[in-house]
Amino acid sequence: MSTDSESTRLPLFPLPNVVHFPATHLKLHVFEPRYRRLVHDLMELTPESRFIGMVLLKPGTYRSGPPEVFPGGTAGLLVDIESLPDGRSNILLHGDFRFEIEREMESSPYRTALVRPVQEPLINEHDAGILSVRHELIEVVETLAGELGERFPIRPQVLLDEPESMEFEQLVNSIAAEIDLPILTKMSLLTETLPERALSLLQVLRNRCDLLEMLKPFRHLASDAELN
Repeated sequence: MSTDSESTRLPLFPLPNVVHFPATHLKLHVFEPRYRRLVHDLMELTPESRFIGMVLLKPGTYRSGPPEVFPGGTAGLLVDIESLPDGRSNILLHGDFRFEIEREMESSPYRTALVRPVQEPLINEHDAGILSVRHELIEVVETLAGELGERFPIRPQVLLDEPESMEFEQLVNSIAAEIDLPILTKMSLLTETLPERALSLLQVLRNRCDLLEMLKPFRHLASDAELN
């Protein structure tokens, strides 16, 4: 990773269906030759410099020239690698910071860009408002997990074992990463500040609780249909 003033040069890893959030882990299977080269180049750097800029491809921009990417993303630090015999690898990234792309650089075989890190507002973990949102997020997630069981998209082991010990950012972003939302909605969440993202997610979860409550009188119909 090289820096220019307040900007940072990052290799980019564009994907059509993944939005990475800070303070969360992302597993990737690397098989394309250009990204094998990227991983190789990263391993030549010091461990604290092995960043990949995870960005989302824009839909419908694949037919002419390099596909466009959304201007924001997350810098993921390479924290683990499993090298496979045929040159492929499984890697683990830890989301470090959000960024906005200033400009892409002339580069090959993989794309690189000059990016500007996005500073998050300082969060007081003991602020009454933060504590209130944290409590309701955990409560609503637990309610949905209890109602939906295996159909609930957020894996309970990610959030429910020790949710109170999570920092607010990790709690909010783990939910954002796990919940089943359209990919463009997740991209929109990534562009929000942490407090805004927390409130947006809370509203999504509340809406799902309300919908489940509305559907309760009709659940027996689904059970009867399964018996037929």
